[in-house]
Amino acid sequence: MTITPDLYIEVKNFYARQMRVLDDLDIEQFTATFTEDGSVAHPHRGEKVEGREAMRAKMKSMLPMYEGLVTRHWFDHFLIEPAEDDGLRVTYYSLVTQTNTQDEVHFFSSSSVEDRMVREKGELRIRERVIHRDNPKYGRVI
Repeated sequence: MTITPDLYIEVKNFYARQMRVLDDLDIEQFTATFTEDGSVAHPHRGEKVEGREAMRAKMKSMLPMYEGLVTRHWFDHFLIEPAEDDGLRVTYYSLVTQTNTQDEVHFFSSSSVEDRMVREKGELRIRERVIHRDNPKYGRVI
């Protein structure tokens, strides 16, 4: 697969839409951006969630920690490459901020992320996401 300018724009638009539904806490729309058997791994927590249903349950259990905050995910430094399975390997940096009711902005996390994307019925979907928290004790990743 060749990374054309049109494909690059399509991938960037995918992430812009995905992060908006995540920041709006729209769990249904967010999990729909993954394949049915998709997964999200947080190696720093020793956690991997597999399948949309499990993702929805995990995310719903975490909703209380977002009450009274506006969370924003900031992605940059995208590297989009062809993957062996005719999909894409997309790596990028992620910064998550949270703003409270006093207009104070705090950094929540900084990470590097690796996604494996595939096309299903003409739409891009994530098959696998691995989030590497930036912390020297976990080593330098990506």
